Parts: sequence; structure tokens; C-alpha cells
Amino acid sequence: MTEFYICIDCAMWHANADLTGLDDETREAKIKACTENLVIDCGENEEYCVDFGKAPCDACGSHLAGTRHRAFAI
Repeated sequence: MTEFYICIDCAMWHANADLTGLDDETREAKIKACTENLVIDCGENEEYCVDFGKAPCDACGSHLAGTRHRAFAI
């Protein structure tokens, strides 16, 4: 199973198909362009989440610093 670490915006998109909090059309298009079907890992925080990182999002490629959530392709 392929493991991804994705930003909070991608997590919201893949978990809920919700980008209502986003006001950047270019960023929204990049997030929606991810064709992987991702499932967010909802285990204990330290098991599935990097609280703060600068690594690029594995889904949209964003380099914005922030939380990265573990997800798996299905």
C-alpha cells in the first residue's frame, strides 16, 4: 500500500470533498487535480500526523509549511 503525507487542504478534499475554506482558485485547481483516491489515516495523532513540516504535500505538491496527514491510496 502506498503511503502519502498530505496537507490539511488535501485532507479536507479527500475526506469530505470540501474546499469551502480555500479562497485561492489556483491552489483549489491543484488540489482537485490529484487523481489518487486517498483515505486519511485517523489513528492516534503521533501515528498519523506530522504536526509541523516543510516537506511538500504528496498530493498537490504545495511547499506551504504546516501539518501533514498520513493517507493511503486505494
